[in-house]
Amino acid sequence: LNYLTLTGCLKNLKVLNVSFNNLKSVPPELGDCENLEKLDLSGNMEITELPFELSNLKQLTFVDVSANKFHSIPICVLRMSNLQWLDISSNSLKDLPEDIDRLDELQTLLLQKNKLTYLPRALVNMPKLSLLVVSGDDLVEIPTAICESTTGLKFVSLKDSPVETIVCEDTEKIVENEREHEQVEKEFMRAYIEDLRERESTPSYTTKVMLSLQL
Repeated sequence: LNYLTLTGCLKNLKVLNVSFNNLKSVPPELGDCENLEKLDLSGNMEITELPFELSNLKQLTFVDVSANKFHSIPICVLRMSNLQWLDISSNSLKDLPEDIDRLDELQTLLLQKNKLTYLPRALVNMPKLSLLVVSGDDLVEIPTAICESTTGLKFVSLKDSPVETIVCEDTEKIVENEREHEQVEKEFMRAYIEDLRERESTPSYTTKVMLSLQL
């Protein structure tokens, strides 16, 4: 992690992409990069938490920590006041913090492939949230206000296809296939979001879209 620790000296750094680098932790020195706008830690598979010092990153608008081992949204993320895009998909989230509405600039929240069983009503209080993506298989409770929201929220549920268990000695190949799968799904979601933004008009009555993917 020496090279990542050195980024704390780069005061003018705006974009940091260390995805798929087998990182196991993030050094607190990263919080010194006060001009950082985009942080991509996706696909490292082993990161479980972020240091509180990252609360200093007030200019961050994009954070991708997908495909790691987070059990909750880090406190420092909830203090990133300008955050617009948060991808914490493919982790181990069981619930969302009740004060998630602190992220009042958030526009896109990607939560698919976690272990969520319910969504907090606080999501309705997020004025700029326009796209919420969550796997629907484990959900047993969704606040009615979310589906009936007039705040512009588009609710998209991605139903995950059952994944067959594969027994193989070539673990490197399995990991690489999983990485490719994650990247393909990410590109699909980004293309879908861009398509929504480029349409001249989106039906205001569309509150829930069910998609089925098998990649």
